[in-house]
Amino acid sequence: MDKINVEMETITRAEIDDQKLVYDSSVDHKGRVPLRSSTGVWKASLFIIVIEFSERLSFFGIATSLIMYLTKVIHQDLKTAAKSVNYWTGVTTLMPLLGGFLADAYLGRFSTVLLSSTVYFLVNRISAHCNLVVESLLNL
Repeated sequence: MDKINVEMETITRAEIDDQKLVYDSSVDHKGRVPLRSSTGVWKASLFIIVIEFSERLSFFGIATSLIMYLTKVIHQDLKTAAKSVNYWTGVTTLMPLLGGFLADAYLGRFSTVLLSSTVYFLVNRISAHCNLVVESLLNL
């Protein structure tokens, strides 16, 4: 009777341990199967929502004033400026395909999101600084 109770307890513990882990082929940044209680939920989704919101603000902020910037500051003609804006829009539309390929084939989801968010943040900071420098030079 004791042997049966020990086997039942072992089976029950194994089932409980199986329920604690995530089994949808997810792994953490170290390649381990994560625990259900410490992953996902609103921590991950809030990060993605904030990144997506800032990306949309940056995209539409640049898109609304890019033709004026190219024609007034860079002194391109309207035809060349419109062509440049179309190229920029096409590249920004197709870059997620390249990012998805790199994430699936080489880097992994976590590394790709972290790397692309860092690059995106740095480029936005550099472009904001460059805009301030150009405006200060134009006001001299």
